Amino acid sequence: MTMGERIKELRKENGMTQTALAEALGITKGTVSTWETDTRTPGFETLSKMSDIFQKRIEYIMGKSYDASAPVMDEATMEDLVLSQVEDDLTEYALKYARLDQFGREAVEAVIRAEYNRCRSQNELAEAGVYFGKISTRRKNGE
Repeated sequence: MTMGERIKELRKENGMTQTALAEALGITKGTVSTWETDTRTPGFETLSKMSDIFQKRIEYIMGKSYDASAPVMDEATMEDLVLSQVEDDLTEYALKYARLDQFGREAVEAVIRAEYNRCRSQNELAEAGVYFGKISTRRKNGE
């Protein structure tokens, strides 16, 4: 089951409309709709709020578990979920970046450089080597 399908299922099980869930989370109905169609995914803070609202584990809401029990999370589990969300976000951004034209890519790179330099000057950068990974992209067959 996808995350969007799971969110829709939980919303309906709890007798909520998209509007009611949106109001409970402080977002728009359109945002809930994009989650339920798997066009976008909620961030970690929003997943945590949904966990409280639905009384389900975040892994269950994300469609990564069939354990529908109430949430009980230790620090390691929380960190794994945060990293999973970071990975999903980076993949989404990389795929969007790959579709940009040269002007768009240069604009994105300029923003990244500027923010990196700002964070570095304010000693706000995460420790080097805290994260590691590899992002790879491939074309779909026939494209």
